[in-house]
Amino acid sequence: MLQSPHHGTRHCPRCETTLSNVQGVDTCPECRWIDGRTDR
Repeated sequence: MLQSPHHGTRHCPRCETTLSNVQGVDTCPECRWIDGRTDR
C-alpha cells in the first residue's frame, strides 16, 4: 500500500513562523512571505 510522504514542518526564513501550504505553495501567515518569490 502506498503511503503519502511526510514532510517536516517548514518555517519562514524571515520571521520563523510555521508556514502554511496554500494550493501547494508554502506561505507565511504572519509576514506574507511566499516560497519561490524573489520580488518581495
